[in-house]
Amino acid sequence: GTGALRLLLEAGLDGIHGPVAQLGEVDDCHRLALEVAAGARLGHVVVDDDQIAAKAIELLKRRKAGRLTFLPLNKIQAQGLVPHKAFQRFNQLETNNSVSGFIGRALDLIKFEEVYKNVFSYVFGETLVFRDLQSARIELGKKRAVTLDGELLEKSGAMTGGSLSNKSFGLSFGRSTEGDEAEPMRKRLLQ
Repeated sequence: GTGALRLLLEAGLDGIHGPVAQLGEVDDCHRLALEVAAGARLGHVVVDDDQIAAKAIELLKRRKAGRLTFLPLNKIQAQGLVPHKAFQRFNQLETNNSVSGFIGRALDLIKFEEVYKNVFSYVFGETLVFRDLQSARIELGKKRAVTLDGELLEKSGAMTGGSLSNKSFGLSFGRSTEGDEAEPMRKRLLQ
């Protein structure tokens, strides 16, 4: 994590869940697309409530330790979710091969605990994931889209793509595995 986050954790501030990147798991085949779609929001820090966020901000100010964006669970609101009927349209088009290459909503391709649903809705909004640039261009100017190779097409019409360096983004989602050994323990802890 960042030095600012490390400072908060060392200060013993309760109610910090961690950065968004540590709260979700993705399949390797979707990793690049979802990390590009999330962008800087991967580093936003999830906290229990806005009071904890305010305390953390004050501590960062006092220590001149940098800046962080906090997502308080009691205030964060889902944004820009694809309405159910619009999502059905994509499924029908995919079945008819009219929109070959459509994979799904970014939000549906990440595994996370239910308590973080609004957080991940905020991070991804209505972002759709496609196999390649050609199939994603169908939605250019209509919806935000990302490809498995990391091209990002904004609703505004802006397109970002090209060569990515071999180094990672710094923050990365956890890997999702079918035989997750920690799953039974995770369920017990949640209970």
